Amino acid sequence: MKEYRAYFRKLAAALVALTLVLGCLPMQAPFAAYADGPDGPPSLTANAAGKDIDADLTIFFTNDIHDFYGNAARLSTLLKENSSDHSIYVDGGDIAMGTLYQAAFSTDAIELRALGRLGCEVMTFGNHEYDYGTDGMTKMLRAAMASGDPLPHIVQSNIDFSGELTPSQQAMKDAYDDYGITSTLILEKDGLKLGFFGLEGIDSIECVQTDLNWINYIEAAKTASAELEAQGCDIIIALSHSGTSGGGQSGEDIELAKAVPAIDVIISAHSHTAIPEAVIIGDTILGSTGCYLENLGRMDLKMGESGPKLVNYELIPVTEDIPEDPEMAEIFAGYKKQIEAGYLAKEGVAFDQVIAYSSFDMISLGEMYRTHQEYTTGDLIADSYIYEARRNGIDDIDVALVGLGTIRGSIEKGYITVADAFEICSLGVGSDSSAGHPLLAAYITGKELKLLTELDASLGPSVSSIKMSYSGLSYRFNTKRILLDRVTSVRLVRDGIVFEDGTYQDPYYEEIDDKKLYKVCCNMYAANMLGMLNGLTKGVLSITPKNADGTPIEDFYSVALKNYDGDEIKEWIAFKNYLMSFPARGQVSQAAHVPDFLSSYYDPTPSIPLCYSEPMGRKTAYEQGGLAVISHPGTATKLIPHVILGAVCLIALIILAVVFGIRRLKRRVSKLR
Repeated sequence: MKEYRAYFRKLAAALVALTLVLGCLPMQAPFAAYADGPDGPPSLTANAAGKDIDADLTIFFTNDIHDFYGNAARLSTLLKENSSDHSIYVDGGDIAMGTLYQAAFSTDAIELRALGRLGCEVMTFGNHEYDYGTDGMTKMLRAAMASGDPLPHIVQSNIDFSGELTPSQQAMKDAYDDYGITSTLILEKDGLKLGFFGLEGIDSIECVQTDLNWINYIEAAKTASAELEAQGCDIIIALSHSGTSGGGQSGEDIELAKAVPAIDVIISAHSHTAIPEAVIIGDTILGSTGCYLENLGRMDLKMGESGPKLVNYELIPVTEDIPEDPEMAEIFAGYKKQIEAGYLAKEGVAFDQVIAYSSFDMISLGEMYRTHQEYTTGDLIADSYIYEARRNGIDDIDVALVGLGTIRGSIEKGYITVADAFEICSLGVGSDSSAGHPLLAAYITGKELKLLTELDASLGPSVSSIKMSYSGLSYRFNTKRILLDRVTSVRLVRDGIVFEDGTYQDPYYEEIDDKKLYKVCCNMYAANMLGMLNGLTKGVLSITPKNADGTPIEDFYSVALKNYDGDEIKEWIAFKNYLMSFPARGQVSQAAHVPDFLSSYYDPTPSIPLCYSEPMGRKTAYEQGGLAVISHPGTATKLIPHVILGAVCLIALIILAVVFGIRRLKRRVSKLR
């Protein structure tokens, strides 16, 4: 048994490592840390008298905008109406990556320029600003500087540019220096000396996809705050892209506040946490707005003998009843035209063009994160991979898969625009440095394909980002069985997808051959995560993406799918094209109050087929106890027989212990009689 105990310790370590790595799929669960759940921020009421509060400093703040600048003109109105000589607007990072505006990140630096136009004075970067790599970051900073627009100061305190740098790192450092990005910053505001520094937390750094060196965020904070204290700052403010959990009650930024009491204010970002009431830890005040410009945060501080004290804190919802600032609305209208003339021109579509219609709501993104089941939005995206591949002459893909961590939204009943389609599949950058994950095709064995479903079934409930949706594959799993032994059947599904005429062909099933190579299509991030499994789990779990000849893939861009023009096939473009391929909506009433026979028109808008309104049996969870929990090892567990053997031995020991325990109890009872 010592051998099996050692094995289980090894397996446990592997699972921990796997969970830590896969839990950091791009953008953490996008809604995971809202104080009242994943579907949206808590109901918040602005303090109408807030702007009249007697305060020495008012801090307006945002975080995790992710290119959702649809509310920017309304935010501008709020800021203009509430700003004063003793107020400052700051941002906690992740200004990019989420909507079509990101298409101009490297070329036009829309995000930085927008913040400058809004009056943001200081910000730090989030992990998603690095998604375009060091080259993309360098180009973005230089484009911002060349624009001539007002720009925010940027503080970044725990990136390490010391030692020998690669050419790309040196180029980025030069751009940092030319822009004036510093580890600390001091600004004077109405007689107060404000000290700022910016951080990337541990989880945020793990999500950065560039070859940069970092200093631990708490150690960097200690150094920066000590420097600012020595320079006589009245208020020390940390713009920390580290995050919280539990509605702001735990997490990296809570640990930061405890470890570095010299910090007076923490603007917390990364976890998308909407904190309706400020968190106070010692003398440190912590706030966060949620994400996507849904709220504007406000802190009013009054200076006392021992430092600043909070006299007012509120999250002001940026709602549609707030009038748009005409100047800012015009600026963003110009940005849209710019993206249409550049990024969208080749696709022949417009930013807000309607491309599809849904007659039903699909499961919300928040519900996807709360549950573990088949998600029809994921089915739709996975099917789009195979559709677009076939459309470009690639008809040998066996399975397509998409991880929940890269799905950024869902579909509601109504019309769907180009911008909507992009938002749902908005992450990533191609080798051409343009927005959007490219699709690729790699080969894995049938054995590895089964293991992949087991990881989904076993770890999905605790690591939501790795929940998978599939096209071309169907599996069942028993939630009562032990980890890594839950999948009870896996089969390929042949031709079970929607075709161009909108029909859905009934599938037929094919058993999977453990030794055969199967061609799997996924986006770039999913491929990288599969490759990282090998080694991270100390040999217990291994999935190695391969070329057609069985050799491991060294560069995933080399197996990116190409269209007939030789360009990478982008995930979001595959999704857009699939939506546009469906049959027209047809004859519909022009107005609800007018009878169809009096007024109707033909709507040519493609309509999502009803088959996507409910699960199609691609991933089925069920509960079955009794002998079903231990009999017939699952398809993936056959691949790691030590687990099954160890599990059986462990269960046998438990049963024996229970039996002997009952016998001893009976003997004791009989003696008492």
